[in-house]
Amino acid sequence: MISMMLQFTNYLRYEGFTVSTAALHNAIASLEWVNPVKKEQFYAAMEACLVQNIEDREKFSRYFRRFFEDKTPLAFEHQDASFRMQVAEFAKEIRIDGNYVSHIIADYIEGDVLGLMENIGDEIPFRPVYNDVASGSGMTKEQVRKEIIKRINLLVDEAEDFATVSYHMPRDKREALSDFLLERLKEAAALIKPDPFNKFGRRQLMPWEKQRTISTISFDKLALDEHEKVRAEVEKIAQKLKDALSRQKRRSSRGHIDIKNTIRKSMKYGGIPFKISMKTASRKKGKIVALCDISMSVAFAAQFMLLLLYRLQNRFSKIRSFVFIRNTFEISHFFTKHPLEVALQKAVQQHNIGMGQLTNYANSFKSFLDSYPNVINKDTTLLIMGDALNNHNDPKVEYLKKMAEKAARTIWLNPEEKQYWYSPSSAVSDYEPICTQMVECATIDQLSDFAKKLIL
Repeated sequence: MISMMLQFTNYLRYEGFTVSTAALHNAIASLEWVNPVKKEQFYAAMEACLVQNIEDREKFSRYFRRFFEDKTPLAFEHQDASFRMQVAEFAKEIRIDGNYVSHIIADYIEGDVLGLMENIGDEIPFRPVYNDVASGSGMTKEQVRKEIIKRINLLVDEAEDFATVSYHMPRDKREALSDFLLERLKEAAALIKPDPFNKFGRRQLMPWEKQRTISTISFDKLALDEHEKVRAEVEKIAQKLKDALSRQKRRSSRGHIDIKNTIRKSMKYGGIPFKISMKTASRKKGKIVALCDISMSVAFAAQFMLLLLYRLQNRFSKIRSFVFIRNTFEISHFFTKHPLEVALQKAVQQHNIGMGQLTNYANSFKSFLDSYPNVINKDTTLLIMGDALNNHNDPKVEYLKKMAEKAARTIWLNPEEKQYWYSPSSAVSDYEPICTQMVECATIDQLSDFAKKLIL
């Protein structure tokens, strides 16, 4: 409840209402003496504590109703209809099981806080003596709160996945949707019980703990015995993204309303839409051309990226992979017959690639253009994997420019931490302006985030 009070105070201040810290302390202290579910008591206590001037009473009453009674969340004020529809769709999915607890959470996400507030505090509700989880009858508040926390903890991942596969929305809207849903769930959990995620589900790691996890260790700092663990994590990421794509496909098969055709067909019925036309969302598959630096400094990182791409190759119409140190060679055909490690080994042996050589990006890009002039076209996403350490060679940016002009977009994945990008031997400052993006991809978490944005 204190969390909600802080939000209400911030809302008042945002609207220009003066609220002192002392007044806020008094309002929080008054919660011990009033029942927040009883509107008259709650309103009288808040007004007495927060309103300093009699002229502000009418304004306070308006803001109070807007915050506590209007069932539209404040976060919706700057969002469009499609955003609100997706929130309503997620709430609908939560309610499918008909569970009392699920209805409370879905209501809170849509802005109705009464069900949640009913279960705050220790007052014993008047309920029948029998126990029914589906309706909440006979359950104590403590039992209901435990069920709410358990359900919220399961919904955290579902909310993120739901937003990720809402691909008919722009990426920034999907990210905003994910943030909104997660924030509402965490707010609800915080109101019910402080720090609920320590008891149920996965415990949230502290920043210093995250630094010790395999997912956030830079590829170049991995010990030999950790490579297999990272490979297993890449496989898990690939499977999770495949599952997300499957849900995306099922969702798109239901289609969306075709407004134009629906209106056209309704004309013969006097404008009444008796027949609803649907359209199925379709996504054009793209082509990936991946150029990977396999010099000793980035060889492991290149393997992980190639592994992830090939586990997700059904997402793209075609993936062609090339490796280079000083010259560029295609290795796609090796993957049709051999596992990743064997394919790379055979490619190195067949093309006599000296792994001890110093990388020359300019020479590698020229070699690619000379040997494979027609590989890139306007449907191609060009991925370049490398640390851009050009060993003081001339970068000859014209070769990369020529490649980038042919492609739909050029994305450079740099497996080196960004703080080391601009060393004297690096060509990052020369190549970065030519690329659509240059992305730090030094850890498994960063590789996972990039893969999500690439395929969803």
